Amino acid sequence: MRNFVTAALRKTRNLAPEEKVAIYEELLKNIALDDDMMIMVLDALSTGVAVADQEHKVFFMNRYLANLVRSKKPEQSVLVWDIFAHQDISDFIRSTVLAGKKRTSSIFDYSIEDKHFFIEVTVSMLQHPDGRTGHIINIANVTEREREKSDKKRKESFASLTALTAGVAHELKNPLGSMSIYLQLMERQLQKPSAFEDIQACRDSLISKIKVLEGEVERLNSIVVDFLSTVRPRNANLMEEDLNQIIKDSVEIMIPDLEQHNIVLKMDLEENLPYLMLDRGFIRQVLTNLVANAKDAMKELGSGTLTISTKKNSDFVILSVADTGTGIPQENLTKIFDPYFTTKKSGTGIGLTLVYKIIRGMGGDISVNSKQGAGTTFSITLPRMEKEIKQIEWETK
Repeated sequence: MRNFVTAALRKTRNLAPEEKVAIYEELLKNIALDDDMMIMVLDALSTGVAVADQEHKVFFMNRYLANLVRSKKPEQSVLVWDIFAHQDISDFIRSTVLAGKKRTSSIFDYSIEDKHFFIEVTVSMLQHPDGRTGHIINIANVTEREREKSDKKRKESFASLTALTAGVAHELKNPLGSMSIYLQLMERQLQKPSAFEDIQACRDSLISKIKVLEGEVERLNSIVVDFLSTVRPRNANLMEEDLNQIIKDSVEIMIPDLEQHNIVLKMDLEENLPYLMLDRGFIRQVLTNLVANAKDAMKELGSGTLTISTKKNSDFVILSVADTGTGIPQENLTKIFDPYFTTKKSGTGIGLTLVYKIIRGMGGDISVNSKQGAGTTFSITLPRMEKEIKQIEWETK
């Protein structure tokens, strides 16, 4: 429309006054029709729209938004953040507009009388070619989307809890079964002590069985402790730490065990890594679990190479633990961080779950790349403090 008007005005330069008037009238008529059509389109939308000028005053509000805020379309301009009585929404719009951000969204609880729903408020900057600025406020009802997200999260939590409970129940059954058998043996033995040559032999047999029971009790305790660590891990005590030094200190005590299994340790640690906000104890626990897994994967082959490396980029420090072991089957790659999933005969399936929770709890992420017969690499990304500082500086501008 703008190009058409510009071209039409250019043609009127050499026309007679009465001809110009006729063209101007036609143009105004077309502009009015286009304006009416635009308003009809905006009023037909199932989302709310408000447009504010460079003084932050509303000069248009569509029907959906007017109904939402229980207001008539403003006859006189009001500040765009004042159209909402909801204080949180009003504050959000005001701070976003005054901060000059190009586009920002947020979701809010919203109620009208007895109706409760969620709305997503999006504030976008408008900029005219001549330098004038304004804002458009878009309001979308996202109640169904939020409910679906909430339902999905709840179902995932239930599924995770079910899998976790099933895993714990399975782990508890074995020691409980052993304890039941040994208690029955002890009961029979006490009912017929004459079956033994003397009292001392009977006593020694009972003591031996009690030690087995003590071992099973300790095993039960370990299962419960691991379960609690998985469900309710302690909060990380984050401090500025030198990741390379933690690696060196942690690996030093593992070297004899690795050498015993003909495993060569290589370390490729990038110098001058930035200090990170880490929990030293948690990082040592992560390394212990990953190195133990790597050792188990390589000792089946009789030898191997374990490589621990660090490197940095502009946002993260990456810690990698790579082995030349048997690798992980493709179908198991998506399951290895699940609680109590293990392919080891003696494994509990809790180690990698704890590793995942620890890394996520420190704001990092962990991924795995593996191929059967070609080894496995775990890559951990940990956020740099400088990135956080930059983010804070950006948000305060």
